[in-house]
Amino acid sequence: MIGRLKSFYEKHKEIISYLFFGVVTTVVSLGAWYLTMKVGVLFLNDGNGEPTTLLDAIGSTVQWVVGVAVAFITNKKFVFTDAEKGLGVTLRQLLTFTGSRVLTYFMEMGMNIGTIWAFQALGYRAFEVLGFCVDERIWAKAITAVAVTIANYVISKLFVFRKKSQAKEK
Repeated sequence: MIGRLKSFYEKHKEIISYLFFGVVTTVVSLGAWYLTMKVGVLFLNDGNGEPTTLLDAIGSTVQWVVGVAVAFITNKKFVFTDAEKGLGVTLRQLLTFTGSRVLTYFMEMGMNIGTIWAFQALGYRAFEVLGFCVDERIWAKAITAVAVTIANYVISKLFVFRKKSQAKEK
């Protein structure tokens, strides 16, 4: 059994690492958002102690920036370990990575809104799963998250963290 697990891990190490560090990135970026909101509300509140729209935007921006930074570092160091190395290469990778994350951010927004619209147009507002009522927004987020995760992985593998042999071919 352990031999099979080890063989499975070795065969799929890159994808497993990508998913693991994706969870790490999500936790860290949500932590950055949470801290931004907790500290920020002391300065940007509506008078009743609630965050302002500006603070919401700042919190989301901090979350995205921290998420991209953590994802870049963990992808470069732990996931795509056989990618090209060097300062110039790293700068190119950082710019390409950041640009691709901006692209998939807009892809995520469009897919999320489109999926919600499609569910609503078809008359599906909520579904029951294991006794819990899950509305169309949650389903849209889940579907979109899977698509964006796949897109980010493919872009990172093919364009950002190319192997040394792939880079020489181009």
